[in-house]
Amino acid sequence: PLHFAQFRCLGADCEDTCCDGWAVTIDQPTYEKYRQCSDPDWRSRFQQLVTINQNPTAPDYARIRLAATTCPFLSEGLCSIHKTLGEEYLSVTCASFPRVWNAVDEVLEKSLDPGCPEAARRALLDPAPITFQEGSLGGADFSAARIAAIDSSSDSCSSKPYRHFAAVRAFIVWLLRNRALPLWKRLVILGFFCDKLQELGAAVTEAQVSELLQGYQAALAARLFDETLNQMRGDTGIRVEMLLELIVARITSDFTNRRFLACYKEFMDGLQWGPNSSMTDICARFEDAHSRYCVPFLSAHEHIFENYLVNYLYRNLFPFGPQETTYKLRDQTIDRSIHSEFMLLAAYYSMIDMLLGGMAGLRKETFGAAHVIQVVYTFTRTFEHSLTFPERVLQALDEKGLSNPAGAAVLLKS
Repeated sequence: PLHFAQFRCLGADCEDTCCDGWAVTIDQPTYEKYRQCSDPDWRSRFQQLVTINQNPTAPDYARIRLAATTCPFLSEGLCSIHKTLGEEYLSVTCASFPRVWNAVDEVLEKSLDPGCPEAARRALLDPAPITFQEGSLGGADFSAARIAAIDSSSDSCSSKPYRHFAAVRAFIVWLLRNRALPLWKRLVILGFFCDKLQELGAAVTEAQVSELLQGYQAALAARLFDETLNQMRGDTGIRVEMLLELIVARITSDFTNRRFLACYKEFMDGLQWGPNSSMTDICARFEDAHSRYCVPFLSAHEHIFENYLVNYLYRNLFPFGPQETTYKLRDQTIDRSIHSEFMLLAAYYSMIDMLLGGMAGLRKETFGAAHVIQVVYTFTRTFEHSLTFPERVLQALDEKGLSNPAGAAVLLKS
């Protein structure tokens, strides 16, 4: 996307830091650079602060020992490794974030992870639809980068129709940008489509996929989904309860970004959520705040959530996920079904929308883009980057009987 080249790290001027709250992995080539460094002061710190993992792999060879939750090489908002030794001594993790690389057939696709606030601003706030630049790699070396890949001619994953990935993704982007429908309806229809695609299986032919895509486009033009969608019910109580359950499960299990905790407090304060609050009162206050302050802003800035969703599609290779990845940490190697990939997206969207509704209740007429960016980037860091949270979401949806199209509507419909 055009905004990829425009991104620049703000360094010490950033309102947050990517050097706090995350494990800092060191790939083996970078570890060898550290080990061979001739600077005596650096070698002493390296020996104290960098340790080889128990089961090292080339991408995840060693870790930096954190000072509490912060990288000990962070100094006055800047990386002392970068400052002292140079950019070439940064690990793959540190050098790449928030950049994301995916290889689809012969194309290297680049996107930005909205877990960085400046990346989120670049990716989400441009009112123009995301457009893409194509260019030669010019001999660039990505041998050490973390790259997830899809080879549409490969049968390495027999459960998904990877050979139709390009056509499927193009249709999904078109659907999510169809402003003739409110966004929640577009997402529920996407759920129908994903389930149908999963039902057809990996053996689906090009003719069948073409028929499926044309059928959905015709049905949308003829408004054939209207009756089904209008009969689906939202349930603010279920949404609020599930949001609270999942947030509490996350923040009590691991380090949580401090700025996300601030967002969560604003959500609670905006709903006047106290020890004596009833769920009926909380839901009523949420619906009032969401409709009075959140919906008007988001309706006037539909591009923000559309850009969030399109960005999500590209960086996660939705709805199939990668066939292969050079990033071997556990959260990148889970093979989820097409249905599960959709339900996870629906849950993330719903949770962000809920948090924004509560925050709007506190900010009222001043609610705006800065608050959306704060929620999106802190949510991405806290939940998407968690090793365990995505599976916890899917488990909760199953337990509550929400892992189906009607359940998706409950999560998505305001």
